[in-house]
Amino acid sequence: MSYIDSIDAEIHASGEDPAYAGGASDALIAEFEKELSVGFPNSYKQFLKKFGALSFAGETYYGITKSGLAATAIPSVLFATKTARSLGDADSSMIVIKASGYGPIYSIDTSKLGETGEPVVVETELSFKRDGQKGVIFKSFEDFFCESIRQSIKEL
Repeated sequence: MSYIDSIDAEIHASGEDPAYAGGASDALIAEFEKELSVGFPNSYKQFLKKFGALSFAGETYYGITKSGLAATAIPSVLFATKTARSLGDADSSMIVIKASGYGPIYSIDTSKLGETGEPVVVETELSFKRDGQKGVIFKSFEDFFCESIRQSIKEL
């Protein structure tokens, strides 16, 4: 069983009702990668294929919505990433996957590989546009997503 199927089972077993956009095709994922000029790690592609984008237990994980490339709002990863880049809140190697709502932004940083061989997940503060500081918080999207979901389930 893949990590995405395991975490999906945990989500459904929690009793909380998830909201998701529906899986994205390989072709659409490739279009998003081209638009953002980055390659998505395999664990993030699995998330996109299974959920598209996901809201669960008050948390929103950005991805691909039914509006596709035309999306003009969160939770579109394209909208979130392009907006953050234009504001100086992310650089060209970052894929914005979640915001805390009160400051930090969580991104896949394609410029740095973790122990798993996939890009790491970083947390950046509002000061990123001034200092460019990135804090590595997970060695992959898979670790970030699983830990975040499991923490949300514990807090239900």
